[in-house]
Amino acid sequence: MIPRVSVVLAVWNGERHLEAAVQSVMAQSFGDFELIVVDDGSTDGTPDILSALRSQDSRAVVVRQENRGLSASLNRGIAMARGAYIARQDGDDLSLPGRFERQVACLDERPLLAAIGTSAAVMDGSGEVFGAVTAPCSAAAVRAGLLTLRVTPVHGSVMMRRSAFEATGGYREAFRLAQDYDLWLRMTSRYDFDNLPDVLYQWRMTEDNARGPKRAMQLKYCGIALVFARERARHGQDSYAQLERHAGNLDAFAADYGGGAAVHAIWGELLLRGLGNSPGVRSHLRRAVLRGHLRPWTIGLFGWAHMGLPWPGGRPLAPPRRQHSVHEGARP
Repeated sequence: MIPRVSVVLAVWNGERHLEAAVQSVMAQSFGDFELIVVDDGSTDGTPDILSALRSQDSRAVVVRQENRGLSASLNRGIAMARGAYIARQDGDDLSLPGRFERQVACLDERPLLAAIGTSAAVMDGSGEVFGAVTAPCSAAAVRAGLLTLRVTPVHGSVMMRRSAFEATGGYREAFRLAQDYDLWLRMTSRYDFDNLPDVLYQWRMTEDNARGPKRAMQLKYCGIALVFARERARHGQDSYAQLERHAGNLDAFAADYGGGAAVHAIWGELLLRGLGNSPGVRSHLRRAVLRGHLRPWTIGLFGWAHMGLPWPGGRPLAPPRRQHSVHEGARP
């Protein structure tokens, strides 16, 4: 029989938390699903864990490939999916038992809804919960949160219609990070996207996700996704092919892209909001102004940053901290 839901999980060297993540899927109260796991070239104990999974549960499908990155892995898994609904699950996170049941019921009841996420608890590397991401509820609130980057859907918590995913174009593989954010911006320009207010997912936050170089690169990809969304709104298409050609060299892309000044402006803004003032922030804002991005906000932010001042625009894109609930924008 064809399952109603296809759960897609991509993993690379995830032996530490993978078994718990998989067990949280297998323990769902809604059982009509298949679990497709794409092993993206793991070199640790991940293949052994997946081999045991496949032998223990007939709902599990495992495919192994050379390392190609998250976007390519997810696209491959979804291409194999048989279910009408696609549920995401990350290999170091946990789904609470009623998650799939609640999401399937919501999609069944609302045929115009393309995707449904949930609120989430935030846990550290040891599994201790120390905060919560409160997801925006209503299609309008989701769109507003995406466009301002104040709050975005928790990627691993989302269940979506396969038809909407395919019509939107799937994950774009030149987005090595923030591939979900780029997808949500494209999806919400055509369809409704909502969240359940209940905490039905547990997201594991690491220091690199919150503050390290990966966070800075993620914010830069977010900036490109936003610039592309504005380009599509004006012209009906964007310059994704240019991003593909530069194969991860974002500075070369910004130099070549006709809207490169706007890219540097938004990079400066997002890095200031997300990681605080730094020479990189000041460099991007200076390049934006020198290339003719002379909007009052950018000029003012340029002067502000060069005085060594922190983000002036209200609540920053701060990472969650222990003993406090998570700020908006914790997970772009």
